[in-house]
Amino acid sequence: MNAQLRNQVAALLFLAPAAATFSTLPATAWAQTAAPEVYSFQVASDGGLDPGSRLRFTVQGTPHGQAFIHVRGIPGEIPLVETERGIYTGRYVIRNVDRVDENSPIRATLRRGDVTVAANYSFPAGIGSVALLPPAVPDGLRIERFHMAAQERIEPGAVLRFTVDGMPGAVAFVDLPGAAPDIRLHETRPGHYEGSYTLRRSDNLNLAGPVVATLRSGERMVTATLANPIVAAGPVDVPIHILSHSNHSRVDGDTTHVRGRTAPYAQVSVRVDAAPPVVGQFGVARQVFAETLQADPDGYFDFRFTSPYPVPGTRYDVSMTASKADVTNEARLTLYQGQG
Repeated sequence: MNAQLRNQVAALLFLAPAAATFSTLPATAWAQTAAPEVYSFQVASDGGLDPGSRLRFTVQGTPHGQAFIHVRGIPGEIPLVETERGIYTGRYVIRNVDRVDENSPIRATLRRGDVTVAANYSFPAGIGSVALLPPAVPDGLRIERFHMAAQERIEPGAVLRFTVDGMPGAVAFVDLPGAAPDIRLHETRPGHYEGSYTLRRSDNLNLAGPVVATLRSGERMVTATLANPIVAAGPVDVPIHILSHSNHSRVDGDTTHVRGRTAPYAQVSVRVDAAPPVVGQFGVARQVFAETLQADPDGYFDFRFTSPYPVPGTRYDVSMTASKADVTNEARLTLYQGQG
């Protein structure tokens, strides 16, 4: 086995979680929705737990759900994508600000409908002490050029096109963080490989993560990291898209959860004003929420507000201003209280 393969950290498969917790639901809800299950968990690293190392997670569980990974020392959740029936995969590149070691607990969460299950795991012993040596490049196996056509916008339906030039007669594929793993490239002429991937709504593309091409011949392989940016350089675009509600839609209950997406790491100033259906009878219009949020690396943000007037007809005026690099964009959303 060559040096590169020896330096890969083998993934450990846990047949049973260390602990599991379920969300609490009424008995009628359990009867209507079968609880999802997490069957197994797998984690691998290409460089221990040092900054720049790529972690790859695989969770096997109930299909058609939403899966996430949380590692203590890494802010937020790492989303997984269901690449095969019941198989959820995801990747994360360790940053300098992360504080991860072999003792950091890992939680795998699987949500289906209104039911959520979480299972606790740990890193395999020795994963943080992998010695990184310069990979040995097999004779003749090489990548001379790896290129992707830059995109003006990264959104569902956009087609990403990759090309790799290297040794003829090999197998070429691309690892795109947050999208389907192992995008296969086809050899259109000796030593020239081409392939494409159409972004889906279910993708959680990590624009800050490395895009890696692999050329494999038998058990030998070499890799190359994309040098040019995924998005073409140009004016900063700071859109605001509301993902959870349409304008003038109805909300139920006294707490409303709003989810949206903007530019990665953008600041989002939010204000919510509530106006009862009859002023004086139920109260007066007033501000119920005001906060400045920061979008995550993929641009997602969310917030919750609680209504002081959870009576039918109450109007909620939501104003949002996203800003990044001296560019701002505004959005407004009006919601109405339905039955409590």
